[in-house]
Amino acid sequence: MPTMQFTNPLRSLDLTKFDVRSFDPRKITLPNVDLRKTVAPAAKIARDAAYVAVGLGVIATQKASARRYDLEQRVKDLAPRVRDEAKATAERVLREANDNVVRVRDEATQRVRKVVDRRKAATSAAATADATTVA
Repeated sequence: MPTMQFTNPLRSLDLTKFDVRSFDPRKITLPNVDLRKTVAPAAKIARDAAYVAVGLGVIATQKASARRYDLEQRVKDLAPRVRDEAKATAERVLREANDNVVRVRDEATQRVRKVVDRRKAATSAAATADATTVA
């Protein structure tokens, strides 16, 4: 099995003889750093990121507005055709319903006439039979 060797860059740093009791953070001198120069690159990156986010928001809003407009135009274009088709379908259904009502009425009228004619025939036959039996 191959072996890997790692080098320790902190090998020369020996903290075993470090006395914490003698450590006084008030005596440490920090380097003089201009915070504006140090933070400026990060601030520029943050500002650029904010501009990009706002730009993306503007583009998304414009795209949504364009889609809404296109959809409105499609609805305006399709609405008359849909209305005409719905009107034609309603007229066809009403016409078919009216035809069915007329057909059922005619059939019922014919049946009633047949019954009335049979009744008249039966009544006249019964009257003729009564007349011949009386005479």
